[in-house]
Amino acid sequence: MVQRKTIRPVTLRRVIETCSLATTSKVLDIETTCRKLSISVSRAKEVLKEVEKMGLLTHFDEIYVPSSKTTDFLNYFENEQWHKIHEYFLKNYSFYQDFIRLLADHINDNKGLSTDEIKEESKKHQLSLNQTAVEVLSDWCDRLGVIQRHLYTRRLYLIKHGETNFKSFKNALKKCYRELSFSHGRKGVFIEIPKIREDMCEQLKITRKVFDEMLRQTYLENIGRIELSGAPIITLAKKSPLSEKKIKFEGKQNILSPKFELARDREGLLVGQKAYYYLAIHEDI
Repeated sequence: MVQRKTIRPVTLRRVIETCSLATTSKVLDIETTCRKLSISVSRAKEVLKEVEKMGLLTHFDEIYVPSSKTTDFLNYFENEQWHKIHEYFLKNYSFYQDFIRLLADHINDNKGLSTDEIKEESKKHQLSLNQTAVEVLSDWCDRLGVIQRHLYTRRLYLIKHGETNFKSFKNALKKCYRELSFSHGRKGVFIEIPKIREDMCEQLKITRKVFDEMLRQTYLENIGRIELSGAPIITLAKKSPLSEKKIKFEGKQNILSPKFELARDREGLLVGQKAYYYLAIHEDI
């Protein structure tokens, strides 16, 4: 059989549902998959073949059964061990491996990569990351907390793990603030914290949570030099072009299925019991 060179578009939800269905059914065929997941015959074939390629199913004739790895994979999901799911795909799924390695080659760049840039890099290195592959894998990795997508520019980047240098963070904050306030032509102008957050997370390859923790510490050490300000509860300024993606486990069901969430409202910074949305730097920090 000729090995398929392109990814079949399967969501992370479908992967988990199919593994769960295979485990509860013991044996799985196309008809059962269609009925239980409410999908067409052609779609069922696509899903089963791709999940098999991930090493999570084994098939004999027209029957699919769970592999030796399926139970562990579902346990990772039930315990919300997203890093374990990431590690599984990194070891067992070639498209995922190629996607992560390509992004890892640019982890020290100041900017992330656009979809077009990823496809160009893929072609240069003779990988099989077409438009569909990038869309599918970036959605998976975004939800698993492996990558982040700049919510204003759509660029993708791999998150660095490990402690971030506090001095590097402060230097990057000053630089980012200067660049964003330059168009206003004066010092002390208030800039939206979500825009600073997206630029700095991309540059330093840190999570939004780490950014908030470090910005909060920087502010508390520089009260008077850094000023924070709130914003109206309802404002279009809090909307970003893209949404932050999350995945959750919501308890046992007949067929395990994740809950996907989207958050388009960009949050500011919480300090104590007060929420701030704008930041100004008046003196050197």
